[in-house]
Amino acid sequence: MKNIFLSRPNWVSPNFKAGLDNFLSLLKSHELNPRTIGTTDYPNKSPMDAVIDLLNECEGAIILGYPQINIVSGKIKDHKIDKALELSTEWNHIEAGIAHALGLPLLIIHHDTVSRGIFDLGVLNYFLYKKDFCDGTWGISPEITGALNKWKSVLKPLPKATKSVRQNETPKVKWGCFTFPPDENLYCPKCYNNQNLKMLTTRDGIKNRKCTSCEANISTQ
Repeated sequence: MKNIFLSRPNWVSPNFKAGLDNFLSLLKSHELNPRTIGTTDYPNKSPMDAVIDLLNECEGAIILGYPQINIVSGKIKDHKIDKALELSTEWNHIEAGIAHALGLPLLIIHHDTVSRGIFDLGVLNYFLYKKDFCDGTWGISPEITGALNKWKSVLKPLPKATKSVRQNETPKVKWGCFTFPPDENLYCPKCYNNQNLKMLTTRDGIKNRKCTSCEANISTQ
């Protein structure tokens, strides 16, 4: 099973349950394990840090834009709105932004009344689909099934740990880690210097990496 990040509200209207259940079943049938803060994962740290940690364990992210906020009157900048607006949870935008910064491929699907931010065409250069989430079959429709297959083909595999004894190599420093050209993988300097081992590092937030062996935190600044 591949871990993928699923950005969705923990509460959705009962009108949307059938479609969501079908979509979750579709993910499982594709050997994808959807993970969501507050639904599958319950961290003991701040929500933002928890999102970053979880995204670093995933190969891609799916954003589901469900209606969460309904605005019937007000202004956008200095202009009164002439019709009601439906907005998603703000965490959709936060999680999509972090996933994009980490280089994870995104699949964005939103209810047909939800707009603004990442749900506007052209904001992000990723797959973007608008569906009627009240239709219980949207999650298994040919369009979404096809979109999922395309998105799966560009998932970003997590680096596998490698363990090899150092030889007569001179490392170069890149983003706080060691590389051994022409090998551009990023290795843990602590394991290399102290144990004669070449151990891969993985992303740990936007500005850090972590060793897959000793779990040392390495600043990329």
